[in-house]
Amino acid sequence: MKKRYYTLHLISDSHPNPFKLTFNIIVVRLIITFLLLVIIGVIAGTVVFLPRALKYDALTAENEQLIKDRLKVIQILSDYNKIRQMDQYIRSVLGADLNVPSMDSINVDSLFISPGIINHRKEKAIEISYLDNVPIYPPVDGYITQGFVDDHVLTQDNHYGVDIAAPEGHPIRASASGVVVFSNWTHDLGYTVIIYHPNGYFTIYGHNQRNVVEEHQYLNRGDIIGYLGNTGISKGPHLHFEIWREGKPIDPQSMIYSYRRSDVSVKNYGG
Repeated sequence: MKKRYYTLHLISDSHPNPFKLTFNIIVVRLIITFLLLVIIGVIAGTVVFLPRALKYDALTAENEQLIKDRLKVIQILSDYNKIRQMDQYIRSVLGADLNVPSMDSINVDSLFISPGIINHRKEKAIEISYLDNVPIYPPVDGYITQGFVDDHVLTQDNHYGVDIAAPEGHPIRASASGVVVFSNWTHDLGYTVIIYHPNGYFTIYGHNQRNVVEEHQYLNRGDIIGYLGNTGISKGPHLHFEIWREGKPIDPQSMIYSYRRSDVSVKNYGG
């Protein structure tokens, strides 16, 4: 069988005779096949690996954000330890003159104790309202759209607070007196405020439109700390509100009575 060839003629103005390149048909087919395989490989690689590369970039950015959030949490814990040390120092300085009534000894705020009861006490003491530092004041008036969940094996499925729907821009108030230990942006909760209360409680206010308090600022119960918004990972204007004590989350509805009556979440209707 006679072999077939392809001849490529290259003509130049400076040379009278054309330059010839002769190829065996088998070699030409191999080159074309190789080029097609390369093109197919590039296309397949782009389809398969490009989404992974984009996802890798997203995961890298999220990991960097988580590292930043972790550093913020470490700073919060550091501030918490400083507050505890200051609290112990104040108690040691005041000594016997400091009288902090326990929850067993009183069941009402000392602001509402009648003068007759106070005068009846023989000892001279500094009256400190215990309940003023307990988060029992609703930070916003609204409806509970998602309740507290702490019974899942996978912690990411838990919801350590309540979501309170209210108009965007509505003032958010401190649920109890305390010190601001964090007022900044977080990846999940957007603009967030964390308040430490002297009796060991922490309250967290997330998805704020903006914050109006600064770290280390002392607040009284009811003071405005920010305005309700839709920042962070959120599907609509609401306040994400959490209560913690000694490293454990507490259902805000067990502390704030008005939130028990305003629960419109699916769980409340047996869903």
